[in-house]
Amino acid sequence: MKSTRTLGACVAIAGAALALAGCGAGEPAATPSASSDAATVPAPETNAQMKAEGAPGLSATTYYYFEAMTYAQQTGQTDDMLAVTDDCAQCTKTAQAIAKVYADGGKIEGGQPKPQDVAAVGEVNKKGELSAIVPFMQDAEKILDKDGKVVDETEWDNDGTTYTVTGRYAEGSWKITALKETPAAQVPEGE
Repeated sequence: MKSTRTLGACVAIAGAALALAGCGAGEPAATPSASSDAATVPAPETNAQMKAEGAPGLSATTYYYFEAMTYAQQTGQTDDMLAVTDDCAQCTKTAQAIAKVYADGGKIEGGQPKPQDVAAVGEVNKKGELSAIVPFMQDAEKILDKDGKVVDETEWDNDGTTYTVTGRYAEGSWKITALKETPAAQVPEGE
């Protein structure tokens, strides 16, 4: 099966399996026991910029989230990815789908997310929330089952898409609260 898609790739693949397993968007993703790749793939590293208030902190946290997603796709371990989220339905859904592939003995080849920019929109509001536009590309991807058979494949999409990320700053750190595909969104002028 060949298709073209972006961030929701793993969600579509494992969606039926998750429904059968009874996983809801509000439940934490199950992190499988260590895959053979986990020992050789470096985990993403946090940085001081992620604690900065305003756009620089949201930007650093968003880039970290996508680095952690790459790590999860390579290892099946989603804890780092979810550590910078708070009640983000799309983030949880994606993490569950990745974890499900590995829990079933499969693996993901490729599919690494490539945010091109994280451009804040407006200022932090009274609730500590800020949104940003994220022009986005994603590598070609193969999902393999436990026998190494390709069960789904995604080709590289030259056009990419755009996401809007919303985060909340509280107690010295940012948490992503929403991630939504918004293909019509434009990076603000001057960015």
